[in-house]
Amino acid sequence: MFDQFFERDSDILETRLYGTRFSAFLSELLTNSGHFLVLNALSEIALMGWEDYLWQAGHYIILAAMLVQAAYLSRPKAHRFWGNLIGAGMYTVVELPLEGLEFFREPNHLVLGGFAITIATLQGVRFHWATWAERWIVPLESLTRMGMFIALYVVLKLKSQTLPIKWNNVTAFAGVPHHQFLVEALLFMGLLVGMQSLQVLLQQRKLQETAATLRNLAEWGMGAHAVKTAVVDPKQLGFQRRERAIVFMDVRGFTPWCEAIAPDEVAKVLDRYYRAVEPAAARFQPLRIALTGDEVMAVYTTPEQAVNAAIAMQNEARSLLKQYQLGAGCAVHYGTAIEGLFGGEDVRTYTVIGDVVNTAKRLEGATPAHEITLSDTVYRELDSAISVEPRPPIVAKGKTEPLQAWKLVVFKAEISR
Repeated sequence: MFDQFFERDSDILETRLYGTRFSAFLSELLTNSGHFLVLNALSEIALMGWEDYLWQAGHYIILAAMLVQAAYLSRPKAHRFWGNLIGAGMYTVVELPLEGLEFFREPNHLVLGGFAITIATLQGVRFHWATWAERWIVPLESLTRMGMFIALYVVLKLKSQTLPIKWNNVTAFAGVPHHQFLVEALLFMGLLVGMQSLQVLLQQRKLQETAATLRNLAEWGMGAHAVKTAVVDPKQLGFQRRERAIVFMDVRGFTPWCEAIAPDEVAKVLDRYYRAVEPAAARFQPLRIALTGDEVMAVYTTPEQAVNAAIAMQNEARSLLKQYQLGAGCAVHYGTAIEGLFGGEDVRTYTVIGDVVNTAKRLEGATPAHEITLSDTVYRELDSAISVEPRPPIVAKGKTEPLQAWKLVVFKAEISR
């Protein structure tokens, strides 16, 4: 359940940055795959009217082909060259057996095939074969799409005058001054739109890269849970009382060991320690991981998550620290905490406070190296799933009564209930 919850939150963050699959499909349809469908439909409707247009089955085949093409090209790993040929290819495969060679005598079909190949080639170069040429290809794509509009307009003009689609008729069309102006103006507008599209594309990419970097920095500082909550429901970052499981781990004898070791070597060992323990803690969906000196604190929703994390963290710590004759003590406690964003106007961080945190720290301080201590609350929550031995009562600062605690006996594998 918790895996699904955090995957859903992660999906929401990715959606905010890159959009949904449906938005990708819609964008592909409107900006690329659907262009021929719309322009061809408008030209055909201008000639025959809505009723006749809607009664021709071939137009629905084009629609289906373009939808399939858009669905494929909206996939993250779609091959842009082959994908841009899907619409024209599907339409040709369906209509060619019905119309025979007459299919290739229809000007609109030639326009569809010619521009499909051109756009496919340009996008193949842009996305796969010469990505460095993107700044040139994007404006060329826009010019090509405008050229498709001009070609369909020429076909419509000649058809409306019942003139055959021949080269001399096309050149005659282009020789008319107002036609020449129209063609030149449309190509110029296509170039401008292409340059604007390139600018928007580059700016969007920079914003996505910046947002991703800021998200990573925020997660390092406040934790992934706080960042996701800020995106999904910012009100949840206000101070709230919640039941939380706290894990503390601290390296025993680290300060005296540091005094005998060169500072750069200490930094390397501490970095290796963090790199080993933090991923182990992160496997169990922590709400927060804090690294301070040689101490690691992790916050979880349930005692089961916390104990599993403590087992994984201690196993990693034992494997790494034994080569330096060091070891870490670890403890888990569960109870009510106050969580939210704490700090001033300029510096704020998500964390938890309360007696549950202080008690967890006291239990960890009384835990020998290589061992895990569970509070009595955690033991009662998981008594059927763990094997423990009683510890002597722990006298903790600020507590009127000694703390009852338990040593986790077996922690080579994760617990389950």
